[in-house]
Amino acid sequence: MELDFLLIDVFTEEPFGGSRLNLFFDGSSVPPELMQRLAMEMGTGETAFVVPPRRGGDRTGLRVFTPAAEIPFGGHSVLGATFALDRHGRRPDAASGSHVWELEAGDYEVVIRQEDGAHSYSLVQDPPVFMGQYYHRGKVAAALGLDEDAIAITGLPCEVISTGLPIHVVPVDSLETMARINLRRREADAIARDLGFGDLFVFTCETESPEATVHCRMFAPHFGIPEDAASGAATGALMAYLLKHRLVKPAPQVRIVSEQGLEMGRPSRIIAETDVVDGQARAIAVGGGCVEVGAGRIQIP
Repeated sequence: MELDFLLIDVFTEEPFGGSRLNLFFDGSSVPPELMQRLAMEMGTGETAFVVPPRRGGDRTGLRVFTPAAEIPFGGHSVLGATFALDRHGRRPDAASGSHVWELEAGDYEVVIRQEDGAHSYSLVQDPPVFMGQYYHRGKVAAALGLDEDAIAITGLPCEVISTGLPIHVVPVDSLETMARINLRRREADAIARDLGFGDLFVFTCETESPEATVHCRMFAPHFGIPEDAASGAATGALMAYLLKHRLVKPAPQVRIVSEQGLEMGRPSRIIAETDVVDGQARAIAVGGGCVEVGAGRIQIP
């Protein structure tokens, strides 16, 4: 068996930024066990396979794997896959401004539009579900290699929110604190025993770019990702968090720009937009640019 794949950088307008995606256009003949082996071999945050949709129609099926496990939803996989269909003339609804993907977690619509002379891809996420605050702030600080005061001084909670995947949102006080984070796996495992996962999405309202709203880092060791350069699903959860805790000014429509990946040398620019109803986020869309940086072929003995 020979399988062709593309290497795509997502949430960036420049090569070698954002999150890396390995995309296999034809996953119809690839068994799930081999999909997982390929994801481990490729080693990037997400590896995705285009497959036939179970329910037909204009939607397209997609299966998403990290090096450690299949996940029901992957934000940058869906965006990068839409970009690839467009770039290679494979999108069946090319005349429209959107495309629907069928994932294990459900159907997800990607909106395509022009921004600054280039195509931008945005994913409409699930309505936010606030799953509860995590009150063991000391455990979170220990997992990040920080003093508890770096979280406590913000006056904000650690909170689990889902717009498709549960995300543990953690506030810290400054860019200087963000630079000092040193994830400790044993302490993250202790959080995982409480929540079922030990992954942490950390943010501060201090930013390096004047156009950015927040500066973020994502640590996902339990999905085999020590650190993620750009996190679409997490940014949707963060938008809901920012509105709930009044960290952005409420308006009928709210837009934020998240900078991420700077500590990794893979700068990302993630745009989140939402309608606001009764002070809460509705119809959150998260997106950005994509760049194709390579292509290859894997031979399976």
